[in-house]
Formats: sequence, structure tokens, C-alpha cells
Amino acid sequence: MSQKYRPPRNQNSEEDHGEPEVEMESGFSKIIVVDNVPVVTKDKYEKLKTVINRIFGAFGAIHDIHLIQDVEGGTKGYVFIEYTTPEAARTAVEKTHKSQMDAKHTLLVHHYDEFNKIMDTPDAYSAPVPPAHVPQENLRSWLQEKRVIDQYALRYADQTEVLWNDIKMGEEPETVVKRKDWSDTFIGWSPAGSYIFTVHTKGIAVWGGPSWNKIMRFPHDGVKLVDFSPCEKYIVTCSPIYETNDNPKDPQCIIVWDIRSGRKLRGYAAGAKGIWPIFKWSHDDKFLARLGENAISVYETPNMDLIGGKSITVPNIKEFSWCPTQNIISYFVPELNSQPAAVAMIDIPSRTLRRQKNLFNVTDCKLYWQSNGDYLAVKIDKVLKTKKPAGTTFEVFRMRVRDIPTEQIELKEAVTSFAWEPKGHRFAVIHGEAQKTDISFFTMDPKIKLLKTLEKKTANALHWSPQGDIIVLANLQSNTLAMEFFNVNDMETMASEEHYNASHIEWDPTGRFIATSVSFWIHQVETGYNIYSFQGKLLRHVLKERFYQFLWRPRPPTLLTADKVQYIKKNISKYFKQFKEDDDAEALKREEERFHKREEMHKQFQDYLQSRYADYEREREERRRIRGEDSDGEEEYDEKEDWVEEIEDRKEIIVDS
Repeated sequence: MSQKYRPPRNQNSEEDHGEPEVEMESGFSKIIVVDNVPVVTKDKYEKLKTVINRIFGAFGAIHDIHLIQDVEGGTKGYVFIEYTTPEAARTAVEKTHKSQMDAKHTLLVHHYDEFNKIMDTPDAYSAPVPPAHVPQENLRSWLQEKRVIDQYALRYADQTEVLWNDIKMGEEPETVVKRKDWSDTFIGWSPAGSYIFTVHTKGIAVWGGPSWNKIMRFPHDGVKLVDFSPCEKYIVTCSPIYETNDNPKDPQCIIVWDIRSGRKLRGYAAGAKGIWPIFKWSHDDKFLARLGENAISVYETPNMDLIGGKSITVPNIKEFSWCPTQNIISYFVPELNSQPAAVAMIDIPSRTLRRQKNLFNVTDCKLYWQSNGDYLAVKIDKVLKTKKPAGTTFEVFRMRVRDIPTEQIELKEAVTSFAWEPKGHRFAVIHGEAQKTDISFFTMDPKIKLLKTLEKKTANALHWSPQGDIIVLANLQSNTLAMEFFNVNDMETMASEEHYNASHIEWDPTGRFIATSVSFWIHQVETGYNIYSFQGKLLRHVLKERFYQFLWRPRPPTLLTADKVQYIKKNISKYFKQFKEDDDAEALKREEERFHKREEMHKQFQDYLQSRYADYEREREERRRIRGEDSDGEEEYDEKEDWVEEIEDRKEIIVDS
């Protein structure tokens, strides 16, 4: 049973983009039927009901349990259970169907609606009519663009717009899609760029494909935070309105969803405060973990059960992170009483300890994985026995070498920023006091060593290009974002640029461009964005009122092997000629298009002039008739003489009538 309901029109709602009518459920989706429960006498009725309530109450709040009785008060072997939400009923069916209640009873659990369908099955069989095949749109179709260019999304005023990053001097970028009130607050891309999500008061929606249709919606009142799993199989939403009033049997603060089906996998309470994302994903989407009280809770997808049935106990644990390419968790434990601080790595799901290193006189520790998982850098802040800072030490673990050996470097100053080169063996460090910082570059190939130190820099943030080799040294603290584009291969500065009030800086996925933006959420004047080449040349400067977000569309990982990538880099000159010919052909095509456009505009203007001349000649006799002139006479005009008289350094215009 269902009835159609059309909500009142709201300019921020999704129905402006082809939203179908909402089907309001009024059937029996909250009720389940449990068969093969024990048959007991009247005196054991209440005890059996208590056991059933304990088993099925674990999946959500129960509204009513109806245990069917015979005429003598005993049970008949089946029970009806009504939950307060359809999600709880669905979870109960998934978790308990064909589960063992005891040695003699295997429970058979179904939705009541499904039970009705079984009961209503006609005696005569009729073959079902298969639904017509509806091909799905390619969610990565933009990667087939022949110009090999990327997209970026803008959020400003009440508009959301996606554009091609085709830099054409003097021309506006080409819009892919533009919609008004597409999102109530902010937008975002999934990790591989397959989806764009929009945030609404009642939840979020994900969109994609060439038509930008809605793929799925995830209802979650008051949602404020969103996170995707690396392989885009799952999505996590967080709503702060449930932090204090979560239902302990069915938490709603943090929810994990299956993206393809839209199914809620599990809800979690807010728990201890932490930095978003609360859950951290393994690289292959098989596990997600969160930090608990003296423990790490690791859940396995898609059943969302704790691995091994319990959390991993780590007394006094402070921080953990996943390896980007292996199912290994690294974590840091500070000093506690007589126990030294330690950094350790364990395999998941076996929980086998891979490596542990004890540390002494440590005040803090940060973990930095290299993008390929080849190295783990541990930044260690130490103190002397006098409690004075003793500088910073880096312990770098070589994860691909047997027994995972470490190498160490020590810096006398405090370190304010650290960044690995993506897919490379180098890293950069900002160290020293404010306004007197130095930037040092190190390599791990073949042994750890210092490459170069840039002295007396004011940078406080490091932004490597996704392809490595190029790094932007940025200062984000002052009113003006100062950037230095630095080539690490040649150890030289290519350019320096500034962007007033800019608060965000982001490389495109190819490393060819970098964008800076001024968000209205932070500054209310001169909001907009700039796009630069990787050499630091300003290519586009755009100002927009109430500008909020600039987001490059991510690309999925390359299918090329590391050896193939290196081969292409070494032999790029072989491809340069073809690239140059393609670019020249595209430039010539653009020039021809501009020429033909100007020629067409000139022709339209000449045609317009001729039509106006014809109108003028056609109306000549009518004008003379109105003025009362002889059609054969010549038009006469009255002449007036204007002259300027200067009086006391002032000019006064006098008209002689």
C-alpha cells in the first residue's frame, strides 16, 4: 500500500531537476515474521518472549512483539515483531535469517510484506515479464574528452556550475552544467571524480553521468559532514543534531551507506570528539576504523561487524593511520608512567604486530605515510630532562624492506610543516622560528640525505604537485597569499605570485594547473578564483559575488604500471611532436572559428545597415509630407551659431537665438 505525495515547492529542493513524486510508505515495512521459534507451554511463554526481545532488540527499538499462542496459552512456533523504523526491520532480517537460536532451532526471518507475497502466490504459474533494459550512463565519460582537459566545480551565490578547464586567451570557459539551488550549503567530489554530491537539510544526494542525473539520495536530517571511501563503494554522513540524543539501539549521528543500493549499513553514536573524518578507510574499502578509549575499533564491510568480534586494545593510544596501499595500521602511544612511548604497525585483519619502536622523552608524535606506502615518516618532538624542547627528530620506516628498518634525521628547530613528494622518494620540511623559517629537502634514495636548504623563507605550507618535481611554497597567514613556484629537480624558483585574501590553494589532478580562491565564508570582498600554470603564470582571474568553493574534479588512479609511466617520462620527446601538431591544429581551428564568427558578425551588421538605409529611403516622402515640404524641393535647415565667452577664468556658453 502506498500513496503519492508531492511536497510543497521549495526553491532549494531537488524537485527542480526532474525529481519524481515521493512514494510515502504506508504498508508493513516495520514488521517482520520469525518462524521456527521454540514451541513452549504457557508457563514458559514470558521467558521465551524475553529471550526474543533480547535477540531482536539489538537491531533497533521494538514497538511490539506478538508471540502467537494456542488455545491453552502455549506458543505455535512463530512470532510477529514490529520495529519503530523500517531500517531496523531490514537490519534484523539481514542479521538473523537462518541464524541459530539454539541447537535445535534455526530462525527463518522475513519481512511481513514478503510473507504476504508468498501467501498470495497464485496456484497457476505465469512467467514474469522481465523489465526493459535501461542502460546506465558512464560515470567517467568526461575522461574520454579528446582535448584531455579537466573539469572544476564552482559554488557561488545560489548557483552551482561545472566547467571545462580549457584555457583560451580572451574567451570564457565552457560550461558543462549549471543549476540554481542545486545545493543548500556546500558541494564535493568523490575521490575518483565519479560523483558530485549536494547537501540538503534532509540529507545528501549524489549525481553523475553526462546528464548529471541523480544517482542516489541518502536521507539524514541535519547532515553537515560527508566522507567517501577511497574506492567510492561507501559514503559516511554525520549529523551533529544527533550527538546528544542518539538512540543507543539505533544511532543516527554517523551513518555508513552503500552508494550503489542506497542502503544504510550501520549507524554509530558520536563517541569521543575527534577530527573529521571520524572513520578512516583502508585503501581497498574492506575495512574502516575509528579511535576509541584505549582501543582501535576496526569494522569489516559490508556487514559492518568488528573484526574478531572485539576492538583492538591499545592502552593510551593517541593517533593511528592506514597505509595507503596495504591493510596495515600504524599507531602512536605516548609515555605512560614507566612505559616508554611507542610507534607500532599491525596487519589487518590478523592483528599481527609487524614492527614496534620505543621512543623516549617524547612530547608528541605525528605519522606521515608516503602516497605509495613505501615509507612511513614519524615526526617526534622531544624534551630534555630540564623540560626544554630538544628539537625535532624524524624516524623514517622503509616498509618495502625486510624487517622494516628505520633511518633518522635530527633538526635543532621546531618543524611546522612536512610533506612527502607524491609517488617519489623526496620530502620537504619547514623548520625554524616564525618569519625566519628554513625549508629543507631530503631524499630517501638510496639513503636518507639532505639535498638543499632554502634559508629565511616566510612559507608556512607545502603543496607538492600531484606528479611531483614541482612544489609551491605558500604563506597562508597574511592577508595576501604569497606563493613561490619551486622546481625541486633544478633547485630553482620559477616564479612568485600573490593573491589578496586567498584562503584556499589546490592543484589539479594532472599537476599542470593550480588554483587559489577567496571564499565568501572567510572574506566578503573581492571573492573569486585564479588559475595558474605549474610554472606560476596567471592564466585566469575571475571575480564573483558571494563565491564559496572551487573544486577540481579528481581523476581515478592511472591504469599504467610504474615502469610504463617512467618510460613515458624518459621518452616524452618522442610524443612531443605529435602533441605540438595537435595543439597547433587546435589553435588554428580556434583562430578559424574566431575569424568566421567575426565575418558573420560583420555580415549581419552590413545587412542591418542596408535594411535601415532602405527604411530611410522608403519613409522619405512620408517625412516630407509631415513637415509640409514640396517633394521636389530641397530640405532647408536653420543655422545657429554658438560661441564661447571667457569671463574671469570661467567658460560660459551663450547660444545666439
